[in-house]
Amino acid sequence: MGILSVIEAVLVIPTSFFLAVIFSQLLLAFFRKRDLVSKYCPSVSVLIPAHNEGEHIEETIESVLGSGYPGRMEIVVIDDGSEDGTTETARRYERKGLIRYMRTNHIGKSRALNRALQTVKSEVTVVIDGDSRVGKGSLERLVSPLSDKRIAATSGAIKVANPDSVLSMFQRVEYLYFSFFKTLCDKIGGSIFTNGTLSAFRTGPLKSIGGFSPSMLSEDIDVALRLIRKGYRIKYVDSAVTYTNVPEGIGKLIRQRIRWTRGVIQIFKKHKGMLFRREHGGSSMYSLPLLFYYYFHSVFAGTLLALQIAGGYLEYFYFNGTLFSPDVAQYFFYWFSVFGIINLAYQTAAGNMGLSVLSALNIALVAVMYFLYVYSMIYFRERLRARDVISFVFFFPYWMLLMVVQLAGSREWVFGKWRNWWKK
Repeated sequence: MGILSVIEAVLVIPTSFFLAVIFSQLLLAFFRKRDLVSKYCPSVSVLIPAHNEGEHIEETIESVLGSGYPGRMEIVVIDDGSEDGTTETARRYERKGLIRYMRTNHIGKSRALNRALQTVKSEVTVVIDGDSRVGKGSLERLVSPLSDKRIAATSGAIKVANPDSVLSMFQRVEYLYFSFFKTLCDKIGGSIFTNGTLSAFRTGPLKSIGGFSPSMLSEDIDVALRLIRKGYRIKYVDSAVTYTNVPEGIGKLIRQRIRWTRGVIQIFKKHKGMLFRREHGGSSMYSLPLLFYYYFHSVFAGTLLALQIAGGYLEYFYFNGTLFSPDVAQYFFYWFSVFGIINLAYQTAAGNMGLSVLSALNIALVAVMYFLYVYSMIYFRERLRARDVISFVFFFPYWMLLMVVQLAGSREWVFGKWRNWWKK
């Protein structure tokens, strides 16, 4: 048995697991989601941490002012050592009496939030990133479930505000799918996310756990898990929407995803004791295990797939004296586009080739995965554009890029030195 055959045989295991995970999401998609709706409109403090967000901070403030929240609301902009137009813009709104302004000396997002949290007297604290835009009516919908004292925090859905560049069109599909994944987790009481783009907390419980942890790169997941460990629940409100600006340059995307990868590893180190604990319900039995599983699957299966692609090229072409040819171009085109799976399914159905176990699993996996991608867009009422079709067709290379970045971020297992990450 050659090395390529060994790789393909080993790949059957992670592919089978991944298909089972995706199929579980397909089943959950048809479960009814029950949201708690009330007329609860407590006093709210909206905290907007910002570091060099001069390009977006005005739009963020205006979206909060125009959100239509019917209760008493204050807006607090925490300017953490910005060196661009953030300070000037925030000061202008302060002079108009529309916001409260705080200045900190580049102490990091979590510390800046905690500094502001100490001054909050409102019943509910809302956190919004300085480059995000809140949808009309979203604050009211976000806060509503907090009328249930068992619920300590809620979070909203995230959509991409700048979906037109090459990288952001892939991220648009990714964000919609992950927002839908959060909906599925919430259906079984397993929400573990309080994303920085839009989340609300009952101020008392948030202060009781010490606010946000400065030592965590994924402070949003960490604070949710600490609240769950205190016996509270987290609610995901997918009708509360925020639009965030995602990286359009490859360097910014890499920095962001390395930070996210290191954050997941930190979460695993700190909260692995929560895994499969019945007292924590769906968060411990489903959502948290899947958060870690996605990381390990991406690194392990991604590495094997890269070896499979390289091994196939070497075995079928390079060792036979072909460095490049139309067949080589077709080989890589099939690998890096969905047409490879489509062609595989067609050739199998036509009887032109046998169907291996790995091929059957991959065909089923892609079919279910792409159904969920499209269903996510329908669920969030997003129009399918021509460039979205391009994203679907060539999504595999984007996933491989993320796998490489996650490998780079895996240094967190050995080197745990914390950095003040503000770049998204």
